[in-house]
Amino acid sequence: MDAPISSPTVAQRQLPSTATATTTQGFAPPPPAVPKTPSTDSFIRDLNLVAEAAKRAQMAVLMRDLEGVAIS
Repeated sequence: MDAPISSPTVAQRQLPSTATATTTQGFAPPPPAVPKTPSTDSFIRDLNLVAEAAKRAQMAVLMRDLEGVAIS
């Protein structure tokens, strides 16, 4: 119980500079994300497609209507 507690920053300061580069690669990657249960994700993707199609149709109608307009 009387042993000194060393923090990771103190341990890294004691290592030579060449060893610190290899210790950072030794860390484990974060755990994979928990997969979501399929809920509204597919509907939102479909709604995004519908919104994109509506924007394109609106621009097409606008371009068609403004085709004959000339600024002089």
